[in-house]
Amino acid sequence: MAVRPHDLIEVADLACLSMHENHEWAAASLRRTPFVVVRRSCPPADGRIPVGIRGAERNQREAALLAPEGAGRIVTPYEIAERRMWNAVSAERRGLPVIRVMDKVVELMADWRWGPAGSAGFEMATGCPSLKVTSDLDLVMDNPEAMNYAEAANLLQRLDKLGVRIDIQLETKDGAYVLREIIDRRTSTVVLRCPSGPKLVRNPWK
Repeated sequence: MAVRPHDLIEVADLACLSMHENHEWAAASLRRTPFVVVRRSCPPADGRIPVGIRGAERNQREAALLAPEGAGRIVTPYEIAERRMWNAVSAERRGLPVIRVMDKVVELMADWRWGPAGSAGFEMATGCPSLKVTSDLDLVMDNPEAMNYAEAANLLQRLDKLGVRIDIQLETKDGAYVLREIIDRRTSTVVLRCPSGPKLVRNPWK
Protein backbone atom coordinates (compact mmCIF):
# COMPACT_ATOMS: atom_id res chain seq x y z
CA MET A 1 0.00 0.00 0.00
CA ALA A 2 1.51 3.30 -1.13
CA VAL A 3 0.93 6.05 1.42
CA ARG A 4 2.82 9.23 2.28
CA PRO A 5 3.05 11.43 5.36
CA HIS A 6 -0.10 13.52 5.90
CA ASP A 7 -2.34 11.04 4.05
CA LEU A 8 -5.52 10.30 5.98
CA ILE A 9 -6.65 6.68 6.25
CA GLU A 10 -10.15 5.63 7.21
CA VAL A 11 -9.75 2.65 9.53
CA ALA A 12 -11.99 -0.16 8.32
CA ASP A 13 -11.12 -2.49 11.20
CA LEU A 14 -10.05 -0.96 14.51
CA ALA A 15 -8.70 -4.34 15.60
CA CYS A 16 -5.88 -3.81 13.08
CA LEU A 17 -4.71 -0.69 14.91
CA SER A 18 -2.01 -1.05 17.59
CA MET A 19 -1.65 1.95 19.89
CA HIS A 20 1.51 2.59 21.87
CA GLU A 21 -0.66 3.59 24.83
CA ASN A 22 -4.37 2.90 25.26
CA HIS A 23 -5.73 6.33 26.09
CA GLU A 24 -9.49 6.55 26.50
CA TRP A 25 -9.58 9.81 24.54
CA ALA A 26 -7.96 8.01 21.56
CA ALA A 27 -10.52 5.22 21.61
CA ALA A 28 -13.35 7.75 21.86
CA SER A 29 -11.91 9.78 18.98
CA LEU A 30 -11.69 6.70 16.75
CA ARG A 31 -15.25 5.69 17.57
CA ARG A 32 -16.41 9.16 16.57
CA THR A 33 -14.16 9.63 13.53
CA PRO A 34 -12.26 6.48 12.50
CA PHE A 35 -9.46 8.25 10.65
CA VAL A 36 -5.72 8.26 11.29
CA VAL A 37 -2.94 10.30 9.69
CA VAL A 38 0.22 8.76 8.23
CA ARG A 39 3.28 9.70 10.29
CA ARG A 40 6.74 10.45 8.93
CA SER A 41 8.43 7.43 10.48
CA CYS A 42 10.28 4.31 9.38
CA PRO A 43 7.75 1.46 9.02
CA PRO A 44 8.45 -1.77 10.89
CA ALA A 45 9.53 -4.90 9.01
CA ASP A 46 6.05 -6.42 9.27
CA GLY A 47 4.63 -3.79 6.88
CA ARG A 48 2.40 -1.98 9.35
CA ILE A 49 1.87 1.72 8.64
CA PRO A 50 3.04 4.34 11.18
CA VAL A 51 0.02 6.53 11.88
CA GLY A 52 -1.19 9.08 14.39
CA ILE A 53 -4.51 9.50 16.18
CA ARG A 54 -5.90 12.98 16.70
CA GLY A 55 -7.94 13.93 19.74
CA ALA A 56 -10.13 16.95 20.34
CA GLU A 57 -7.35 18.83 22.16
CA ARG A 58 -4.02 19.98 20.73
CA ASN A 59 -2.07 17.84 23.21
CA GLN A 60 -4.05 14.72 22.34
CA ARG A 61 -1.89 12.96 19.76
CA GLU A 62 -1.12 9.25 19.89
CA ALA A 63 1.29 7.21 17.77
CA ALA A 64 0.04 3.89 16.46
CA LEU A 65 0.64 1.24 13.82
CA LEU A 66 -2.01 0.14 11.32
CA ALA A 67 -1.95 -3.24 9.56
CA PRO A 68 -2.63 -2.69 5.83
CA GLU A 69 -5.66 -5.01 5.89
CA GLY A 70 -7.32 -2.62 8.34
CA ALA A 71 -7.05 0.34 5.98
CA GLY A 72 -10.06 1.60 4.10
CA ARG A 73 -10.37 4.80 2.11
CA ILE A 74 -7.26 6.98 1.75
CA VAL A 75 -7.58 10.76 1.37
CA THR A 76 -4.46 12.70 0.38
CA PRO A 77 -3.91 16.44 0.94
CA TYR A 78 -3.75 16.83 -2.84
CA GLU A 79 -7.16 15.22 -3.27
CA ILE A 80 -8.60 17.60 -0.66
CA ALA A 81 -7.38 20.56 -2.73
CA GLU A 82 -8.36 19.11 -6.11
CA ARG A 83 -11.90 18.39 -4.89
CA ARG A 84 -12.11 21.61 -2.82
CA MET A 85 -13.44 19.56 0.06
CA TRP A 86 -13.67 22.64 2.30
CA ASN A 87 -16.89 23.46 0.45
CA ALA A 88 -18.48 20.44 2.13
CA VAL A 89 -17.94 21.60 5.72
CA SER A 90 -21.06 22.58 7.63
CA ALA A 91 -22.45 26.08 7.17
CA GLU A 92 -21.58 27.18 10.71
CA ARG A 93 -17.93 26.20 10.15
CA ARG A 94 -17.49 28.15 6.92
CA GLY A 95 -16.91 31.39 8.82
CA LEU A 96 -13.66 30.10 10.32
CA PRO A 97 -10.65 32.09 9.04
CA VAL A 98 -8.89 29.05 7.56
CA ILE A 99 -11.99 27.98 5.61
CA ARG A 100 -12.67 31.53 4.43
CA VAL A 101 -9.25 31.93 2.79
CA MET A 102 -9.17 28.59 0.96
CA ASP A 103 -10.48 29.81 -2.39
CA LYS A 104 -7.87 32.58 -2.38
CA VAL A 105 -5.17 30.04 -1.54
CA VAL A 106 -6.27 28.04 -4.60
CA GLU A 107 -5.60 31.09 -6.78
CA LEU A 108 -2.17 31.76 -5.28
CA MET A 109 -1.08 28.11 -5.42
CA ALA A 110 -2.36 27.42 -8.93
CA ASP A 111 1.10 26.66 -10.36
CA TRP A 112 1.92 23.88 -7.88
CA ARG A 113 0.61 20.57 -6.58
CA TRP A 114 -0.42 21.18 -3.00
CA GLY A 115 -2.99 20.37 -0.36
CA PRO A 116 -4.08 21.15 3.21
CA ALA A 117 -2.84 19.02 6.11
CA GLY A 118 -3.05 19.22 9.90
CA SER A 119 -6.31 20.21 11.54
CA ALA A 120 -7.56 21.88 8.35
CA GLY A 121 -7.07 18.81 6.19
CA PHE A 122 -8.56 16.58 8.87
CA GLU A 123 -11.76 18.60 9.17
CA MET A 124 -12.16 19.04 5.42
CA ALA A 125 -11.73 15.32 4.75
CA THR A 126 -13.72 13.90 7.67
CA GLY A 127 -16.19 16.63 8.65
CA CYS A 128 -15.00 16.33 12.26
CA PRO A 129 -14.65 19.84 13.80
CA SER A 130 -10.92 20.30 14.34
CA LEU A 131 -10.21 23.93 13.43
CA LYS A 132 -10.37 26.87 15.80
CA VAL A 133 -10.63 30.58 15.12
CA THR A 134 -6.91 30.88 15.91
CA SER A 135 -5.78 27.85 13.87
CA ASP A 136 -2.91 28.06 11.41
CA LEU A 137 -3.25 26.59 7.93
CA ASP A 138 -0.78 23.79 7.23
CA LEU A 139 -0.10 23.00 3.58
CA VAL A 140 2.07 20.42 1.86
CA MET A 141 3.58 20.98 -1.57
CA ASP A 142 4.78 18.25 -3.91
CA ASN A 143 7.71 18.53 -6.33
CA PRO A 144 9.31 21.70 -4.93
CA GLU A 145 12.15 21.29 -7.46
CA ALA A 146 9.87 23.21 -9.82
CA MET A 147 10.09 26.29 -7.56
CA ASN A 148 12.99 28.70 -7.16
CA TYR A 149 13.85 30.94 -4.21
CA ALA A 150 12.34 34.12 -5.68
CA GLU A 151 9.06 32.37 -6.48
CA ALA A 152 8.91 30.89 -3.00
CA ALA A 153 9.59 34.20 -1.26
CA ASN A 154 6.94 35.92 -3.37
CA LEU A 155 4.42 33.18 -2.65
CA LEU A 156 4.91 33.50 1.12
CA GLN A 157 4.56 37.28 0.94
CA ARG A 158 1.25 36.94 -0.89
CA LEU A 159 -0.05 34.23 1.44
CA ASP A 160 0.90 36.31 4.49
CA LYS A 161 -1.54 39.00 3.33
CA LEU A 162 -4.51 36.65 3.79
CA GLY A 163 -4.62 37.19 7.55
CA VAL A 164 -4.07 33.54 8.49
CA ARG A 165 -0.71 32.05 9.46
CA ILE A 166 0.16 29.62 6.66
CA ASP A 167 2.99 27.09 6.89
CA ILE A 168 4.12 25.02 3.93
CA GLN A 169 6.08 21.78 4.00
CA LEU A 170 7.99 21.00 0.81
CA GLU A 171 7.76 17.25 0.27
CA THR A 172 10.74 15.58 -1.43
CA LYS A 173 11.78 11.96 -1.92
CA ASP A 174 14.12 12.27 1.08
CA GLY A 175 11.85 14.13 3.49
CA ALA A 176 10.29 17.55 3.98
CA TYR A 177 11.53 21.11 4.40
CA VAL A 178 9.55 23.90 6.03
CA LEU A 179 9.41 26.63 3.39
CA ARG A 180 9.34 29.49 5.89
CA GLU A 181 12.54 28.24 7.56
CA ILE A 182 14.38 28.36 4.24
CA ILE A 183 13.07 31.80 3.29
CA ASP A 184 13.30 33.53 6.67
CA ARG A 185 16.66 32.19 7.84
CA ARG A 186 18.60 32.08 4.58
CA THR A 187 21.25 29.99 6.32
CA SER A 188 23.58 27.49 4.66
CA THR A 189 21.85 24.58 6.44
CA VAL A 190 18.20 23.77 7.10
CA VAL A 191 16.28 20.98 8.82
CA LEU A 192 15.13 18.08 6.65
CA ARG A 193 12.38 16.06 8.32
CA CYS A 194 13.11 12.42 7.48
CA PRO A 195 11.46 9.12 8.45
CA SER A 196 14.44 8.45 10.72
CA GLY A 197 14.15 11.89 12.35
CA PRO A 198 15.20 15.49 11.60
CA LYS A 199 18.68 16.25 10.33
CA LEU A 200 20.61 19.31 9.18
CA VAL A 201 21.32 19.41 5.48
CA ARG A 202 22.57 21.92 2.94
CA ASN A 203 20.05 24.64 2.10
CA PRO A 204 18.65 23.58 -1.32
CA TRP A 205 18.54 27.23 -2.40
CA LYS A 206 22.04 28.22 -1.30
